[in-house]
Amino acid sequence: MREQIVSALATQRPERFATVAEGAFDQPGRALPRLRTALYDLLGLAEPAPAPPQERFLAEPEETGTRVTSWRVTTTAAPDAVTVRRQPASVSRHGEDGPGEDGPGEDAAAGRFRHLACDEREPDRRVMESASVLLRGAPAPSAPVGLRWIDETLDRLPGCRLAATTLAGGGALVGLRDGRVVEAAMTGPVTDPGLPAAAVYSLLRVGAPLDDTTVALRVGAREEDVALRLRTSPSPGSAPR
Repeated sequence: MREQIVSALATQRPERFATVAEGAFDQPGRALPRLRTALYDLLGLAEPAPAPPQERFLAEPEETGTRVTSWRVTTTAAPDAVTVRRQPASVSRHGEDGPGEDGPGEDAAAGRFRHLACDEREPDRRVMESASVLLRGAPAPSAPVGLRWIDETLDRLPGCRLAATTLAGGGALVGLRDGRVVEAAMTGPVTDPGLPAAAVYSLLRVGAPLDDTTVALRVGAREEDVALRLRTSPSPGSAPR
């Protein structure tokens, strides 16, 4: 046996069984249809045409991750315009600034300011108590409900400068700590109270008028006009805080 093995190794040629291997592994992945054709030939029957593949309907994609409820907001005020840039507070670079406002990215001379905005559904109590702007999670069904929410929010969170809510009937209300309430109307649908709140915040920081004024609000490639006016009647319990 040993002599046969040694002889076989000495005289082996890699290409000797190439034809056999090629035949055994010819056209990989097509064994089943070829076998099917061969069997129908042996039976003397016509091979039926294959059925078209079934249509597949993909399910709606599932929402993953967690809802963003706090943002680092950078606003830049120019004549008749406010540019807003936001990013989730949870992904802000470590050490970029503290939980509040007046971070190193501010430049009052250039009208650029930074603040922390927070949805009332924010689970981190520390973040909520540090936010300069508080946002109602859902549109208020009416203006009185929205005004009451603004007063309660500003009373509950003394570190908050502004509290804002959209209204189910359209528009938004932005309450200031000094008791003033600004009504905001945008050319597009107001679904996010953070945008008109950012405009009011920026104008407040530069000392611009908040009554009977219209500014262009720019968020990325989007631009809309925001008309602001002060409510003539104070909100309930709106004494300066």
